[in-house]
Amino acid sequence: MKTDLRVVKTRAVIKDTLISIMSEKELSKITVSELCERARINRKTFYRHYREINDVKSELENEALEEFSKSFKNGSILDIRNIITGISDVLKDRRDFYARMFKSNPDLFSKGRLKTALSRALAATLRKSGAKENELMSAAEFTAAGVFSLYSEWLEEGGDIGFVTEISIRLVTGALSDLIRKS
Repeated sequence: MKTDLRVVKTRAVIKDTLISIMSEKELSKITVSELCERARINRKTFYRHYREINDVKSELENEALEEFSKSFKNGSILDIRNIITGISDVLKDRRDFYARMFKSNPDLFSKGRLKTALSRALAATLRKSGAKENELMSAAEFTAAGVFSLYSEWLEEGGDIGFVTEISIRLVTGALSDLIRKS
């Protein structure tokens, strides 16, 4: 089924406007009226597409999760570089978007579905490599938190994403390789 281009454009304007406002203030303080005024649409148009502002935020998070999930499926412990490089590519290509998302929701990477998805991908990779179940869950959780912590800092401070990518790869492959050797 083909989606109407007007629907696609309207939803994009609503999402972009919400991201812009979220970089200025908390989500809970944003009203539909304010969003509609800034997006230059009427409330009826907003409600044709979403029930509430949290629905827009959820859609943004789902899109982010989908983008990252593609890179999570690309690697193995022997090729963890693909996973981390994929994360870097997604963040680099859409830095402004993720910086605004992160500013409005600092838990996006530390407690959210993105970290859970990366942790699961790492756990599945470790499981295939023969790591012990109790160790692999802890290692995957710790690794996902560390990787996203580095990227969170990059989103806040800027700098060289190539450095963040390489240091992440070295730390992760070193730690996880040692875990697998001991299993």
